[in-house]
Amino acid sequence: MLPVVVLCVLFAFRAAAELAVPALTGRVVDQAHLLDGDAARVANAIRDLEQATGGQMAILTVPTLKDDALESFSLRVAEAWKIGRKGQDNGALLVIVRDSHGIRLEIGYGWEGTVNDARAGDIIRGMGPFFRGGRFGDGCIYAVRSMESFVTGKPPAGMPRAARSQGDGGDNRIFIIVWVVFFILIVVSSFFNRGRTYGGRGSGGFYGGGFSSGGGGFSGGGGSFGGGGASGSW
Repeated sequence: MLPVVVLCVLFAFRAAAELAVPALTGRVVDQAHLLDGDAARVANAIRDLEQATGGQMAILTVPTLKDDALESFSLRVAEAWKIGRKGQDNGALLVIVRDSHGIRLEIGYGWEGTVNDARAGDIIRGMGPFFRGGRFGDGCIYAVRSMESFVTGKPPAGMPRAARSQGDGGDNRIFIIVWVVFFILIVVSSFFNRGRTYGGRGSGGFYGGGFSSGGGGFSGGGGSFGGGGASGSW
């Protein structure tokens, strides 16, 4: 009997430590107020991604995780929000933690082959210069445009540029190298995946009942996640 009681207590403590999953109120849920004034720009970039790929992406900022783990929290959010189309699982979730400077990019099953863990990590590292400069909106747009570019195999359009300063020469060189490698990978990937299609690419309509993406609200379309992606910090 005692072991059962101990397990129940441990389970209760664990449940209490877990951060509650916020409601999905839009493409951008900015609980940490990092995107004040930029949320609309970021949401518009996500709409561009939806039109180009047929998939979905959402961004969540939180002030703190308390005692929760970033990976488990972001996966719970992804499973609850179900970003991406059902059966295609073409979704992505970006979680940003203000106090700990943590970033997690969750990739849906359907996009794991195109945006593998290494590429997700590259996206997070590329966000760093923007975030360290306080440009959270530009950093999020960078992530969205990078996701779109990897999925479509096309160079990113409307990509924000990292600011230059006297002390960030090393960061700029790393940034340029990352993008050179990025484009090489896109060319190689396009060569091997010629003839493969993703979600709603092409001239067909992508919003035929998969998920709500316009009008008065936004909701996930039933996409599934399995823990693919990457974590980092700025």
